[in-house]
Amino acid sequence: MNDDHEEFAQALRTLAQREPVTPAPVSALVRRGRRAKRTRAVVGAIAGTVIASAAVVVVWGSGGVVPAGPPPIASAPLAGDGSRSSHSSRTQSLDARSVLLAAAETAAREPATSGPYWYTRQRISQPAHYYGKKLKKPQRQKIPFSATVASTQDSWYASEKGEPSRTVTGQDPKVAFASPADEAKWKQLGSPALAGEKPSTNDYDMELHFQIGNHNFTVRQLLKLPTSKDRLESQLRRLFDEERASDWWPAKPEFTEYVWSAAQDLLAGPISPGTRSALYRLLAEQPAIKSLGEVTDSLGRTGVALARATAGNGDSAGEARLIVDDETAELLSYEFREQGQSSPTLQVSYEDMGWAEALGERPQS
Repeated sequence: MNDDHEEFAQALRTLAQREPVTPAPVSALVRRGRRAKRTRAVVGAIAGTVIASAAVVVVWGSGGVVPAGPPPIASAPLAGDGSRSSHSSRTQSLDARSVLLAAAETAAREPATSGPYWYTRQRISQPAHYYGKKLKKPQRQKIPFSATVASTQDSWYASEKGEPSRTVTGQDPKVAFASPADEAKWKQLGSPALAGEKPSTNDYDMELHFQIGNHNFTVRQLLKLPTSKDRLESQLRRLFDEERASDWWPAKPEFTEYVWSAAQDLLAGPISPGTRSALYRLLAEQPAIKSLGEVTDSLGRTGVALARATAGNGDSAGEARLIVDDETAELLSYEFREQGQSSPTLQVSYEDMGWAEALGERPQS
């Protein structure tokens, strides 16, 4: 066991003595299906034309808007030869509260950093749609086949007021059909385009925002979020109380859903290590979050999945997952599964994120 794993094991032992673990109650509280009427979108997520939240992406056919962005969990101690397989069973045995509290300990030890640009590179996979040729204006159609489209998006969010920001969308598009029969139906329709022909680079001279609920936050404001659990909870409750029921569909969520929704966005954003730690501690107090143990995301990386059921209407009902690295407490992916489906409807995998020194550059480490 190396020093990092021994330190993490000690954190778990300390938490076991200090924080008695109790099962989270089963709840029908939901996030999806109670979406804001005002659509929140990653800048340029669809054809590089929509400007709104930098931390979420427009998703058609999976219950509305979900994080991209977005969105870190610490690992259980390794055993035996230190391989990932040797600690898989121990990771799976931890309940969500223990995992979240351990993640809080790990996040709190990270050094605070900042830079000119917050950068994310994400791989987004979502249901395919196309535009009918006879339509006079863009309008989505329900297609008679099942397919998903995956593409990569790079985003640079300026931290200083007045500096430009950029997104590069539609990179390396890949279409996957659910079956040969679905592909045959697509060909019968004339093989309509399901993805853009080339990437789109979009430069913006306006300040882009992240969102908590329907409240906009600049990069600078996110960096100033509270670093203690109690103060962060107090601020989120104030924002929650300011939310208007008319801005949500079909109803305003309960606070625990609001926290889960905020976490999906913030864990992929430029928050300080202290805020990240506080957010994990606040999540640990929320009901209905469960640990699914070790899983593999769409990029083949292993991490721990935290899941929460959603009970919205139609395809908004299902399960939302946050997959986090079980050694660094960093977000790997966000996934959503429709009710009764074993495969995700939406996947947003974060290949890279961090501070970049210039527009167009990626983080150094």
